[in-house]
Amino acid sequence: MKKVLLCLALLSLSALPLMANSLIQIGNPPDSGSGNCFPFGCAYNAEYQQVYGASDFSSIQSPIQIMSLELYNTQYNSGATQTDAGTFTITLSYTTKGINDLDPTFANNFGNNPTQVFSGSINQAWNFPGTLHISFTTPFTYDPTQGNLLIDVVGTNVSTPGGSIYYDVNSTGGYFTRLYCPGGLSCSTGTVQTGYGWVTGLDYTSVPEPGTLVMLGTGLLGVVGVIRRRIL
Repeated sequence: MKKVLLCLALLSLSALPLMANSLIQIGNPPDSGSGNCFPFGCAYNAEYQQVYGASDFSSIQSPIQIMSLELYNTQYNSGATQTDAGTFTITLSYTTKGINDLDPTFANNFGNNPTQVFSGSINQAWNFPGTLHISFTTPFTYDPTQGNLLIDVVGTNVSTPGGSIYYDVNSTGGYFTRLYCPGGLSCSTGTVQTGYGWVTGLDYTSVPEPGTLVMLGTGLLGVVGVIRRRIL
């Protein structure tokens, strides 16, 4: 009897609604016929940051877990045959800095809960047009009501075995701002380019509210109780 109840409980838990991945794209439409290779498309051995305003996420219900990053190469065909080789380390965090006041010193832009979400290679075959998809090993929980979002990227031993790739950018919508090291050479204080950055795709899942989880748990206990009474 206990085994039957346990199996029913496990089946009920497996039926709880898992949140399907969704995609938010920030920065469309891209600048026509152009792109930029920093930091994932050039021999960029330095730090790079891009800040997003919380208002960029107004179309979603917060909080969310960000699962992966996407960049797009649809506007400029450089003839590249591979993505960059080397190691990229990506960290996400909240930040009090905004699109119009990003600090030129990289370390000053980090806020609460900086989380390393990826460290490894992105090298793969490439054809134009293409999408660079980087799956995170550690998701980042983000609530737009708590602040802006900062993406920090550090490239190490990076080279371009198949040529440079120029990913789509936006320079007119005011969605984001970037901080970069000119020439792709390591620096602690870089150049701020306000209102400019990659068109960004973020795969995410919604985080259930605590009240929803309590309701699901209570409902599950009720179902198990009814089944147990009927069996007895």
